[in-house]
Amino acid sequence: MKRKKIRVLHGMMEMAGQNSYAVRGLREIGVDATSVVLMDNPFGYKNDICLNIDRNDRKKLPVSVLKLGVFLLKALKRYDIFHFHYGYSIGFNKDLWLYKLFRKKVFYEFHGSDVRDIRRFCETSKMEYLPEMDLEERTKKRNRKIVKKADGIVLHDDELITYLPEPHAPVYGLPLRMDVERFEPHYPGIRKPGEKITVVHAPSRRGIKGTPVILEVFDRLKEKYPELEFRLVEGMTQEEAFRIYETADIVVDQIYVGTYGVFSIECMAMGKPVICYIDDRMRNSYPEELPVVSADRDELYGKLEELVLDADRRRTLGMEGRRYVETYHDHRAVAHLLKGYYEGRYAPVTGREAYRRVKRIKEKLYGTGKE
Repeated sequence: MKRKKIRVLHGMMEMAGQNSYAVRGLREIGVDATSVVLMDNPFGYKNDICLNIDRNDRKKLPVSVLKLGVFLLKALKRYDIFHFHYGYSIGFNKDLWLYKLFRKKVFYEFHGSDVRDIRRFCETSKMEYLPEMDLEERTKKRNRKIVKKADGIVLHDDELITYLPEPHAPVYGLPLRMDVERFEPHYPGIRKPGEKITVVHAPSRRGIKGTPVILEVFDRLKEKYPELEFRLVEGMTQEEAFRIYETADIVVDQIYVGTYGVFSIECMAMGKPVICYIDDRMRNSYPEELPVVSADRDELYGKLEELVLDADRRRTLGMEGRRYVETYHDHRAVAHLLKGYYEGRYAPVTGREAYRRVKRIKEKLYGTGKE
């Protein structure tokens, strides 16, 4: 008997392309998947359905509730699995009982600031406490409800596990995904003496990325190495930003969080050496060959200077980074793992084992990805 094709909805937010990349990957391996968002995102990621609902617009609340209600009823009839991002279900988590009633599987994927307790985070990091990044009490209450009611919690790595309220549903490790083939590598070249070396930094949030410290470190290095050029990427379209990333000799991501994110893997896919703070606990949960140069706020000057002075290492790291994302972040290989989670064929795992699973899938189905 032919197995029924599962039908999956990803919604209701787009976070750094993880909604759309997940759906693309699932479709490419034969899953009936749909990407839905409340509002179009400003970075140009393509989603299938935009409901054009501004959750902060109180004047349109009655119309929005009606529109969401109609969509929810259609979705319950059409989809088998609901995979929600950033803590938002169709009915803003007041509808969780309905998914159970209709025997639907529900997964929630957290991305960082939607669950991270910034006060606790600052107690164990070198970042100054930023009260504006505190989780609201209603968000904490929402998260407590979500993690108890969901069939599974999806996390990109182990960093957020400690912030999940107890008790919580099983945690499924799922590496970040991207279309690696979308990016053509531009490996850093060998610079002649006096020829400019470009350093790029693109903060989504300046505070948690450490942008003020990064700017100060660059200014100090610029005094010593006048050939340095710093490019701060903010307020641009995705395509404009990508064109700048392609010109980089060195990329600086963040100096506090202890993990790498989408910006890092996009730049590695372009063949760029990446500086990004990876704490020891996280380093042990990633694949051993992770080629990211780790630097916190106290190490950044020295690590950045080392790369400025070593063109061969910049190029080697760029090539290693490209191979790394081909192996562990290919959206198709990650989709196979996600589909296995949906179907119950893979037990929940986290950390390095989740990456090993993706690597085995990649090698079996698509080859190693090495050039």
